[in-house]
Amino acid sequence: MLELLKSLAFAVIMVPVVMAVILGLIWGLGEVFNLFSGIGHKDQPKQHR
Repeated sequence: MLELLKSLAFAVIMVPVVMAVILGLIWGLGEVFNLFSGIGHKDQPKQHR
């Protein structure tokens, strides 16, 4: 019974942590691609605001 409670607590703690890590990776990759996109299109004026 104690093992079950320990594994349940571990799962409850790890699910938000893993979700936060995945969201952070997605956000970080988006920032990196935005930087590359900005470098590639510096010569064009921004029309799509």
